[in-house]
Amino acid sequence: MPRTYKRKTDRASAPLVELDRAVKEVQKRKIIRQVAREMKICRMTLKRYMEKKKIAEVIKTGYKRTGLANLVFKENMETELADHIKAPAPMFHGISAMKCRELAFEYAQRNGIDIPASWIREKKAGPDWFTAFKACHHLSCRTPEATSLGRATAFNRHNVGKFFDNLSKVMDR
Repeated sequence: MPRTYKRKTDRASAPLVELDRAVKEVQKRKIIRQVAREMKICRMTLKRYMEKKKIAEVIKTGYKRTGLANLVFKENMETELADHIKAPAPMFHGISAMKCRELAFEYAQRNGIDIPASWIREKKAGPDWFTAFKACHHLSCRTPEATSLGRATAFNRHNVGKFFDNLSKVMDR
């Protein structure tokens, strides 16, 4: 599966409103082909939509429904995982991309979630999943750089205030 999918057809690109209007026209005893041609909708898209509507399972048109089958975590679990990854950043400790992927794998295992075979084989989440996860939750996972203890402890309100006091004295001179 490519990391950035580029749509090749315009199939199922008709909005729900147009499809509903087309279904109503067909229900008024019009021919499907004629209605599809008039409303500039693919005939097969209209036919599939009508069949699904008969068994009342129309959620959304297009390929978005198939993506739900590939979800590993539920929305609230993904948010919880993203918050856990973001938590160490204010304390001058970042998490690398590999650690994030391993953390996601461990989180899925401990919660008894069905995961892809590649995750089990590699003992970490897949790169495609991680790229989508970072984009969805606005994460930036990089290799953490060392912050010395002296630098971390020296950056406090008192020292910063002292610096600006000295700066104002120098500017006055």
